Amino acid sequence: MLKFFTGLILLLFTSSSFACVESKNKLFLSKIHWVTEDYPPYNYLDESGRLVGAVPEILAMIYGELSIKKRGNNIILLPWARLIMYMERYPDYAAFSMVTTLERAKKFKLVPLPITTKISILALTSNIDTLQNKAIDELTVAVVRGDIGQKLLNIQENPAQQVETTSAISMLEMLLRKRVDAIAYSEDVTYYQLKKLGVETSTVSSLYLLKDDSDVNFVFHKDASNCVIDLFTKKLEVLNESGKLLPVWKKYIQD
Repeated sequence: MLKFFTGLILLLFTSSSFACVESKNKLFLSKIHWVTEDYPPYNYLDESGRLVGAVPEILAMIYGELSIKKRGNNIILLPWARLIMYMERYPDYAAFSMVTTLERAKKFKLVPLPITTKISILALTSNIDTLQNKAIDELTVAVVRGDIGQKLLNIQENPAQQVETTSAISMLEMLLRKRVDAIAYSEDVTYYQLKKLGVETSTVSSLYLLKDDSDVNFVFHKDASNCVIDLFTKKLEVLNESGKLLPVWKKYIQD
């Protein structure tokens, strides 16, 4: 009998220890350091230096649902490689927007937005017919180092010769100047960046589709509490179910 009551007390203590305490999880989210990259139209700096885009706007809405004040100027813009380093090292850091891969799903905790994006090999429209007659291993494809375009090429063991760049703009400039045959990148981001450069979006077209339905994610450290992830995910779902996310997405990203 004594063993039974001892076990019961231990069970109750353990259950209460692992219970999700909303106030504690909200406190963690209020103190978390958010980082992102220049990845328009998902997240980028406008002409006044203010962080804007579909994902930071949705993040602000999530914090509104949580009744947590979170200023956009507290979000740090970093190069992609440094963002990944921070996310691997620091449990109190979170990031956006990251496209899902199996490697990333193992390394981090991902909270997908109810939205997907296409990742493709894109080329100058005027060269499409010529390039389609070439073998893949004859192509030179520019990538942003560590970006999802490069990740998918490697995962799919694509034999095209890769040319690494450090930004979308430098990668696009290489394509426009015909220094490479193609680029591997998000279609949404490519067309947005072309507009930013003053180039007609019809100048570039998809040559090969790498992934048609890539998730766009908020990203947490692998040691982040599941209670925190569940609370954050729940608020995102509430916004989606109430129809508040689609207008934000359409504001920045046109079909």
